[in-house]
Formats: sequence, C-alpha cells, structure tokens
Amino acid sequence: MSNRCLGFTELRDVNAEWRSVLDLGVRYLWRKGHYIEYRDGLLFLDKGQVRLTHFTVDGVEKILWYINAGCLFGETPLFDPLADDKGSVHICATDCVVYAFSRSCLEQLGRTRPDLTLNLLSSMARKLRTLSNQASSLYVDDVLVRTCKFLAQRLLPDSDPLTANPGISRQEMASLLGVHRITLYKVLRQQEEQGLFGPFARHAVAILRPEEFFRLVNS
Repeated sequence: MSNRCLGFTELRDVNAEWRSVLDLGVRYLWRKGHYIEYRDGLLFLDKGQVRLTHFTVDGVEKILWYINAGCLFGETPLFDPLADDKGSVHICATDCVVYAFSRSCLEQLGRTRPDLTLNLLSSMARKLRTLSNQASSLYVDDVLVRTCKFLAQRLLPDSDPLTANPGISRQEMASLLGVHRITLYKVLRQQEEQGLFGPFARHAVAILRPEEFFRLVNS
C-alpha cells in the first residue's frame, strides 16, 4: 500500500505507554464540541476522539487529522514558544477524558522515564510524516484517489464484501480530503453508479471492485 495514503490515517494508541504514568497528570472531562485551549503542558487522550482543525480568516474549516485514545497531543504550543496557533485548534469530536502533564512533571519524567521521551519523539515523527504525506496527496492526487486512500486506512478486517468504516460524516470527510463537500458527494455518487463503491454510510462503505480500488490506492 502506498505510503501517501498514510496522510489520511487516524492516530490511535501511539503513546499507550504513557498510561503507566496517568497518576501524575491532571484529569479533565471535556464534552463533545469543546475547544481545547490548554497550552501549559502535554495532553494525553485517555478516552474519546479529538480532531485538529485549522480555520481560515474567513472561517473555513480544514480538518488535519483525528486523534483517538492512547495518543499525546499539544506538543507544538508546549515545545515551540514562537508558535502562533491562533488558526488551529483541537476540538473534542466526542466526549473525552484527557490527562494533562505539566512542564515540571515532564522534566521529571525526562529524567526517570527516558523510554517515554523516546516514545514521544517517535509519535512526533509519525505526525510529521502524516502531514507530509497529506500535503503530497492533496497536491498530486485527484479526489477519487484521495477518497480511496482515506478508505484504505479504515478497512474492516475479514469483511466480505470488503468494507471500510469512514467513522465520520461526508462533510467531515470532505474537509479532511481538502475538497468541497458537493464535489465529494458527486464523486461518491458517480462511483456508486459505476459499481466501485456501495452506498455511503457513516460506518460502512462496501468496496465492490477491490482490484481497481487497490490500484487507485497505490497509484
């Protein structure tokens, strides 16, 4: 499978090792739709889903990625004092349980748990690769190819027929793929009529011609 399809992957359990030190963090319960503005430490998502969104000056939303349970986030405002993230914000896509680690706590963990520091660096490299692959795909791939790469990251194991679980609405999917929602609707409808996909549903899209699908994914 082409590495560029990783630009639309979801982050899940990449920092699960940090669960061993949750007792050192401060627990927060944030409801769906909450704008996370915490900038004084590192955050760990214990339960729920968070999306990183960028808003233009005109209020247009571009979803960059989704973060699921078992992941750290909030590295940029913590480690880059010159970062200006006024246009970007983490938003709770569901009700979330989050643990916050203060700077002093992180300094202590850096001395006593170097394995967690290495894990953090590894996940930051993965996020950089995700954004790099996403930028590449948005530049060189058409909407159908981007759609296939998105779905390829969400295939259900042992499904017959082959089925993907988008997990988000078509409007959210359009934002992630960098297209207008009407454009995405037209592509999905056209491919449904041509027999590549079954009807689109939030939690199930059948892939009816797998060979063609994977050819597009690897293009």
